[in-house]
Amino acid sequence: MARDEPQINLRMPADLKARLERAASDNRRSTTAEIMARLEESFTGGAAPIDEHTLDLFAEKVGQVLDEREKKKKRG
Repeated sequence: MARDEPQINLRMPADLKARLERAASDNRRSTTAEIMARLEESFTGGAAPIDEHTLDLFAEKVGQVLDEREKKKKRG
C-alpha cells in the first residue's frame, strides 16, 4: 500500500490486537494487510479477492495432497 493512502488511528483492546497480530503471522501478512482482508471480507460476504500469497499457499497444499495420494497408490 502506498504511503499516500489515507490513514486512521484506531483504539482497540490489547487482547484483540494480539489476536490480530497472531492471525497476521499465521497468514504470513502484515497486521495492516490482515485488518484490510478481514474488513474486505465483511463487506463482500466472504467473497474477497484471493491475494497471490494465498493462492501460492493453496497450490502448495494441493501439491502436498496429490503427492500423498500418489504415494498411497504406489504402496497399495
